[in-house]
Formats: sequence, structure tokens, C-alpha cells
Amino acid sequence: MHPNATAPAVPAGPLQPQPSGYANASNRSDLLPKVPDEEDLDVNTDIYSKVMVTVIYSALFLVGTVGNSITAYTLVRKKSLQNLQSTVHYHLASLAFSDLLIFLLCMPIELYNFIWVHHPWAFGGAVCKGYYFLRDACTYATALNIASLSVERYMAICHPFKAKSIMSRSRTKKFISCIWIASFLLAIPMIFTMGQIYGKDQDPDSLICTAIVDTSSLKTVIQVNTFISFVFPMVVISVLNTIIANQLLVMFRQAAQENQVCTIGGQQTMLSMSMEPSRVQALKHGVRVLRAVVIAFVVCWLPYHVRRLMFCYVPSSHWTE
Repeated sequence: MHPNATAPAVPAGPLQPQPSGYANASNRSDLLPKVPDEEDLDVNTDIYSKVMVTVIYSALFLVGTVGNSITAYTLVRKKSLQNLQSTVHYHLASLAFSDLLIFLLCMPIELYNFIWVHHPWAFGGAVCKGYYFLRDACTYATALNIASLSVERYMAICHPFKAKSIMSRSRTKKFISCIWIASFLLAIPMIFTMGQIYGKDQDPDSLICTAIVDTSSLKTVIQVNTFISFVFPMVVISVLNTIIANQLLVMFRQAAQENQVCTIGGQQTMLSMSMEPSRVQALKHGVRVLRAVVIAFVVCWLPYHVRRLMFCYVPSSHWTE
């Protein structure tokens, strides 16, 4: 089954291979971007599927926008940040902001022009390039923020005394700023990869927003994006969160006896079961949450990147209509 039949996505974009009809749409070399015939632009999506996707998108948009707005507003208030003991809230605020940008800037365009109106592209060349640029930049920022959050938690739990000197608020702000700068720089290739293109007969109604580079370049962009925005963060959060979980379990076992001395980051500290029951429960909860973070990251992003990599490694002859 062709991927367009399983889930709505950008026609002929970097998320999936082009429909098989594109292969015969032009006499150009296979190294050049394909020019589609008008009949190849239509995606067979029944009205029921469109309505269902719209309902899901609307619910996600409402929950995501409101939730991330409240989170970002709460975390960036000066007074609240002054009273916080941990720099983790800076990472959470940055993560909420990147998610909010995706909801506000990307979802409305995707719902309108990629779910309901496949062609013509209605927003112009600048928005076409800007859509993919911002979407990839926010994707990079989200993944790198999750990785940096894992680093922060690793330092705070496994090396708490070093964390106090290394993970200062000013350094954390600079580090997060570098994450955003790096995310925008990494997304620059999308400006040159995506653009407007007309159908074979230059019909205005055949205008679409798609890849304008050769297939080899497109595959390179996809593979680099997958490595930086998924493979690298997945390895970081998996390794660090496994270490954190093991450290928390060790602390919990050492605290099985009242006033047991625990070893944290090479330093000894006293943890009393009778005096600090809430902290003991927090240790249990922390292990479960850390496991959930790793599982959620893999489950949510793996299908998306697998589908993209299929375009890179599965020959077009293996795709069916």
C-alpha cells in the first residue's frame, strides 16, 4: 500500500515518496524534481477520513495550544523563576515554546492545504519554504530540548554537587539559546529543498509545495534530519535515563533501613525513611516517569521517521498504489 493511503501528509513532500504517477510525468532526468500531471495531484481521501482527521487535529490544537501556553506563561514569569531551585524549568519552558510554535504555525496550514485542499498551494512561495523551515527548526528544538533536559536531570540526580556549580541559571539560559540557534541553522537546508512547483502544463491549479531538488539531495536532508532529531536524542535520553533510573533504584534500596547512608554522585548523604516518606515516594515515581519519557519519545517519533527512511531506502518499484 502506498503511504498516502495510510495517513494524510504533504503530497510529494519530504515525508514520503512521490506517487508512482510522478515517475512518468516528465521527460526530465531522474535526477531532477518530477513535474506531476494534474491527475497525479489528487489524493483519494474520503470525506469521512477528512472529518475524522479534522476532529483529531482540532482537539490536538486546542489542548496543545492552551496547555503549552499556560505552561510557558507560568514558567517564564520572573517571580516564579526566582523561587525555583532547579534549572529544569528553563528546559520545560523552552520545550513548551517549541511545541506551541508547531501548533500555531504548522498545524493550521497542514490541515487546510494538505488534508482538505491538496492543490493548488494557496499561501505563496515564502510560506511554503517558511513552513518547512519552521517545522524542522521546532522539531530539532524539541528533540534537543528533551536531550538537554535528560542531561540536566542526570547531573542533578547523579552529580548533585557538581550540578550546583556547573548548571547555573545563566549557563542554562545560554545553553538553551545555543539549542535554538543550532535548530534554526540545521533547518536552513529546508529553505533550498522545498518550494512551489507547477504541474506539467503550468496550470495555476496544479501549483503545489514540494521538494524542488534532486532525489539524492532530498534523501540526504531526510537522513540528516532523522539522525539529529531522533537517533541522537534517543540515544542520549535512553542512556542517561537508564543511568538515572538505576541511580534512583540504588538510592531507594540503600534507604531501606532508617537513617541509611546513601551514596549520590560519589558523596554520602543521609536519607531517612521515617523522616522523609515523601522523598521515598518521589524516588519510585521518578523511576516510572523516566521510563515513560523514553518510551513516549520512541513510540511517538519512531513511525514518523521510519516512514521517511522508507522513502530513502525502499526502491520506488516496491511501492503500490
